Amino acid sequence: MKIFHFSDTHLGFSEYNKIDAETGLNRREQDFYNAWRQAIEAILENKPDVVVHAGDLFHTPRPSNRAIHVAMESIQKINDAGIPLVLVSGNHETPRIRTTGSIFESIDLFPRVHAAYRSRYEKFAINGVDFHCVPHCSLTEEMDAAFEALKEGVVSGRNVLISHGAWGGAEYGMGEFNEQRLPDVENIIGKKFDYIALGHYHRYVQVKENACYCSSTERTSLNEHNSTCGWLLVDLESGERSYHEIDTRPMIKAPAVDCSGLTATEIYGQLEPLAKGAIADAIVQIRLTNIEQDAFLKLDIRAIDEMFKEAFVLEKRFMRKTDAVGASQTARIEALPVEFERFVEGLQNTELDKHKLQKMGADYLESA
Repeated sequence: MKIFHFSDTHLGFSEYNKIDAETGLNRREQDFYNAWRQAIEAILENKPDVVVHAGDLFHTPRPSNRAIHVAMESIQKINDAGIPLVLVSGNHETPRIRTTGSIFESIDLFPRVHAAYRSRYEKFAINGVDFHCVPHCSLTEEMDAAFEALKEGVVSGRNVLISHGAWGGAEYGMGEFNEQRLPDVENIIGKKFDYIALGHYHRYVQVKENACYCSSTERTSLNEHNSTCGWLLVDLESGERSYHEIDTRPMIKAPAVDCSGLTATEIYGQLEPLAKGAIADAIVQIRLTNIEQDAFLKLDIRAIDEMFKEAFVLEKRFMRKTDAVGASQTARIEALPVEFERFVEGLQNTELDKHKLQKMGADYLESA
């Protein structure tokens, strides 16, 4: 059996105030639809026996009409091609309140779709293979019950596990408050799976000989700038796996520039080589640290933006020089979003998705 494994497509994700003039669509949102369609084209070209999506099909529990349309249109193509599709819900699309319902209720109406989204273990038998699904569970008790049911569900024959979460703890976490921690399931139930298809962690990683994260189809954070996006083709009989990259918008997180003792003009000179690199249509982040107070006041943000005008967007992180370790420069207080951004940047918790936290804070401050 040949399995097409992809995950974390986050349809409906949008970021930055970049609007396509023709469609009126947020351009980052369009990036995620473009990546999704590349995956769908690969499915129709490779004609696998089963397609597996390991969670976070959508970015929110209540996706937009456009995101739903894009998903449904493609799922219809997979269904029409006679290819079974197995999906589990992830933490992004699982409603916090059960009574709100789930978009998966509609997706589950396709005749060849098998969807697990009810915060419980479900098993689907397809072409002689049992697909064991543990979706995102909002409560620890639900997850414990799901793995208890899994023990009884695994019998002889071919078995594939599909789940969404951080395998083994924090190592494969995304720093999200509601992420699900997955135990080494095989150790718990005392049985080995032919393959374990994982979702949630946005990188291609083999966590065990028979268990893989397949990466996301697009990046949701600059923290993922050094990882690729793609999907996996898995041969269940031979155990062979091939990873295939998806063409996505480049992300560049430039090394921090130490501005100790530099004037504003000299800082511009440090940035010039970065601005002359391959930054066209890329999401670029620059970080200036230890900026002298006088140089900070003389920096022309418009001049820096002009240097990086070929970039899709430029994120700037400016940190002024402090008088002592841990001390903050208080002679000048910036706008609240800027101060909050600096506060988050200085946090020592390495598990936090600082970029996401900064964006959430900026959004809340803007709405307030």
